[in-house]
Amino acid sequence: MQKLYVAMVGLPARGKSTLAKRIRDGLLAEGIQARLFNNGDMRRALMGAESTDPDFYNPANETGREAREMICRKNMELARAWLAAEGEVAILDATNVSRARRILIEKTLTDHPVLFVECVNEDQLLLKACIRRKTTLPEYAAYSEDEALQSFMKRISYYEAIYEPLEEEKFWLCVDSTANRILGERPCEGSPYYPAIREIVVSAWVHCLYLARHGQTEFNVRGRIGGDPPL
Repeated sequence: MQKLYVAMVGLPARGKSTLAKRIRDGLLAEGIQARLFNNGDMRRALMGAESTDPDFYNPANETGREAREMICRKNMELARAWLAAEGEVAILDATNVSRARRILIEKTLTDHPVLFVECVNEDQLLLKACIRRKTTLPEYAAYSEDEALQSFMKRISYYEAIYEPLEEEKFWLCVDSTANRILGERPCEGSPYYPAIREIVVSAWVHCLYLARHGQTEFNVRGRIGGDPPL
């Protein structure tokens, strides 16, 4: 059976990692071996605090660019090795916003098809909330709230400078991550995993469900049923 790479695409705070985890968990629930390969996790492990500085993401910063490409290549090799063994769907969780980065992925991972999944957040209020939440991550522990926000916004601006939406890639899905809605697609024909992934990205998932029941009423104490008694 042909296996599959899923490469996430999108600006920071657009829901990529959340959707990547949904895809992984949904596939695992169907008995499909899926695993995440997150560039950010590897970056933090290898580069530490140095990679929190927004200028690490400046396209003109050759050292930062080479480091990011090295991390991308390492994760691709890990994903390829895992698919060569027991894996079925390897999910590359990173921004991958430039066409050049996506060409690198397509030219490197030639053993199985690559499906790009782009996350778009069109809800400005929710986007602001997502950005605020990012500034509370451990990598910003040494920053004040305002410093963290300024730093992260500058990082986003660097990604915006090189951002190219999906269009020319062979297989892709563009998803409104706030509404679980597909905005465009070039289907991965013949893949046994594509229909399942497509269904996952349009499904509304409930992460936490709370059931609340009222306390004992005066009628409960008397053994009466019905009515609208005080608690």
